Amino acid sequence: MAHLPPAHGGRAARRGGSSWHPTDYLRVLYKRRWVAIPGFLLVFLSGAIGSIRTVPVYEARTQLIIEKDARRATSINTVLEDRDSWYQDDFYPTQYRILQSRTLASRTAAAIEGGLPERVPPASSLSFSLSSLLGGAVSAVADMFGPGPVPAAGGEEPAAVESAARAALTSRIQGGIVVVPIRNSRLVEIKFQSPDPEFAARVVNAHAEQYIEQSLQFRLEATSQTNAWLNTQLEEQRRLVEESERKLQQYKEQHNTVSVDDKQNIVVQKLNALNEQLVQARIERMNREVQVNAIRELRASGESLETYPAIMNSPVVQALRADIAAKEAERARLGTQYGPAYPAMRELATQIERARRDLETEVSKVAAAIEADFETALARERALQQSLDQQQRESLGLDRRMLEYAALEREALSNRQLYENLMARAKETGAAADYRGTSIQVLDRAEVPRVPVLPRTQRDLMLAALAGLVLAFGLAFGVEHFDSRIKLPEEIKTHLGLPFLGMIPTFPGGDESGEAPLLSADAPPAFAEAIRAVRTAVLFSSAEEGARSVVITSTGPHEGKTVVSSSLAIALAQAGQRTVVVDGDMRRPRMHEALDRSQEPGLSNVLVGEAALADALRPTSVPNLTLLAAGHIPPNPVELLCSPKYADLIAELKKRFDWVVIDAPPVMPVTDAAVVANSASGVLFVVGAEMTPRQNAAAAVEQLRGANAKFIGAVLNRVNVQRHSYYYSPYYRKEYGKYYQRAANRA
Repeated sequence: MAHLPPAHGGRAARRGGSSWHPTDYLRVLYKRRWVAIPGFLLVFLSGAIGSIRTVPVYEARTQLIIEKDARRATSINTVLEDRDSWYQDDFYPTQYRILQSRTLASRTAAAIEGGLPERVPPASSLSFSLSSLLGGAVSAVADMFGPGPVPAAGGEEPAAVESAARAALTSRIQGGIVVVPIRNSRLVEIKFQSPDPEFAARVVNAHAEQYIEQSLQFRLEATSQTNAWLNTQLEEQRRLVEESERKLQQYKEQHNTVSVDDKQNIVVQKLNALNEQLVQARIERMNREVQVNAIRELRASGESLETYPAIMNSPVVQALRADIAAKEAERARLGTQYGPAYPAMRELATQIERARRDLETEVSKVAAAIEADFETALARERALQQSLDQQQRESLGLDRRMLEYAALEREALSNRQLYENLMARAKETGAAADYRGTSIQVLDRAEVPRVPVLPRTQRDLMLAALAGLVLAFGLAFGVEHFDSRIKLPEEIKTHLGLPFLGMIPTFPGGDESGEAPLLSADAPPAFAEAIRAVRTAVLFSSAEEGARSVVITSTGPHEGKTVVSSSLAIALAQAGQRTVVVDGDMRRPRMHEALDRSQEPGLSNVLVGEAALADALRPTSVPNLTLLAAGHIPPNPVELLCSPKYADLIAELKKRFDWVVIDAPPVMPVTDAAVVANSASGVLFVVGAEMTPRQNAAAAVEQLRGANAKFIGAVLNRVNVQRHSYYYSPYYRKEYGKYYQRAANRA
């Protein structure tokens, strides 16, 4: 297609052949309109009908506010394996994936399964389902041969059907849920489309509720894991208490030992004092350790530290949370009227973000203080343990039985106190497990949509029209590109390398009328003017003196070379030139019919010596025009044309006439034209418009060049200017035809 615009634009050729004009494309579109228009209509009507028949689709939507304490919990084992994952900042993308997960979709399907199923209306009252027709036929055949299969006992088949229906509903919900985060906010919009508006609203609301419920379950699982750890520690400590008390009782029974008075021995007093301090330090350390472990578990499980009682009870944290909630409510209220770019909304967003940062900073400070207290308590416990060990080493000289008894008593007391402390912590954690609060809130519940979002008929029609135009252009220019027939004068110049002498419009019936078109009473004025233009080009084609001979031929038959030959000869005679027209086509002669003369005697008779030249030359009804017909059809025309007698005959005709016009056979079927063209002054090549492939025409011209033919030029014959008036508008103007028609009528 790269050559298409220049090859189809007369204006482009006149500007040098390298430019093109939009009208060149318009001419191609106009000519190929009967290919482009059906293609456009096919695509456009298909798109329009498809849009009209599309089932209306409704979209329900709801909005959620998701805070960071809604993170999905993970197991304690995962936390212990990778404590660095506590602070990863992928909270919101994780929540979006949870909202689109199949697990949550399955929960939603279970929640709405008992309601009304999704109602999908048919696409059109005229539509039918091939599968339903086939299914009905199969059922009818099955009924003819026997009853259908009996369901399995025990309700197994209904259960399988129910499971398949649940899976299908889950896939439908998972594939239809769309999560759209709202930028610069903690709002998330959940959308779902369905032909049933009530079903769409029910799915969206149920999905939001199940998401909140699932988040609560994750929190409870994390709390349960903490309780399980505390219960394990509590059971182990209870075993230690029982074991230490049992040993103390056995020691009393074996050694008949009584309680030792602390005042009796200063070493014992120090040991007891250190032991008491160590117990208090251990209790303090364990209290802090429980708090630190709880904080670390909250971090690892995705829970916000704000939910931990020690942090939640902080006055500063409570004040900041209240301030954030108030600002969020104000922003939600303003969001129903203004967009995010509104100054008040932007100011609120800035204040909320600043308050959240302050809240996170304060929570981090409280958590850091708790961890610092734990480290301090751990260091104090270790220091007291070292002091106690040192004091015990100093008291080795005391009564071992007294020391052993004191040690057992201290161990029993310590274990008892640790056991009571763990039991208190377990009760506190159990109370925290009963906390059902969540920071995920539904801002706007989904309502039943009233207006469908699909189909968008106007958009679909525009797209169908655009696709139709693309197909129409592709068909038009594609057909034009693959149509290799010569249609325009520029193609003669480009592909044949011949000068263009003129364009001759079609003359219906001119070849079969029995006379030359210029002799016909109904010859169009445009045709006569085109022949005169060719005559002028032929007259000025050579500056040589004396008579000249011109051979008129074509690539193949039916391109109108005989019409051009006879008409050109008549035009030369009308211009005062003594002209003889020779019918050199001794295989299918037609010139005698065109000029209404007999076929014999003629050229073949003169060449074989059966007739004299004077007897074969016959005048016509046109002054200055003589005809030398083909004569008797010989078995070997090419041998006659190659003979010296033919050359002598042409030389004799040049002496008697100013112009010798030879109507030669087509080039491709036979070699007669190449033989005749070799001895002629010039060759006029006739190309039938929209008849001759350019490859064939180029081969014919190359064959003539191989015979040393001298080309005058080429004419484009049988041009249907009425049918393709816009296509040939740069070369033909119908106003001139009307002018010549009026002149002929006046004459």
